[in-house]
Amino acid sequence: MSSVPSSHHGKKRTTLQRVLKRANYVTADMETVEGDASHDESILIRRIHAGTIPAKNYPASKRRRRNADPVALATWENEGGAIHQPNKKRG
Repeated sequence: MSSVPSSHHGKKRTTLQRVLKRANYVTADMETVEGDASHDESILIRRIHAGTIPAKNYPASKRRRRNADPVALATWENEGGAIHQPNKKRG
């Protein structure tokens, strides 16, 4: 059980929804607005940024790594009618 009152959770949810909606649900575009809620918003945004991996640093999936290998990609393409086979010299 959480020691935080349920009204506090509701306030955080409202702050999160407000911040995300303003940023069109793009976490990289989240900003605070001036006013009473700016402190809560800035804390929320800092927490989200601290727990988010930027797209440029996101680790590649196994599928993406496999497809990045030119030989593996050529083999895969060859199964679908690629114009050349991997590791085969053209004459």
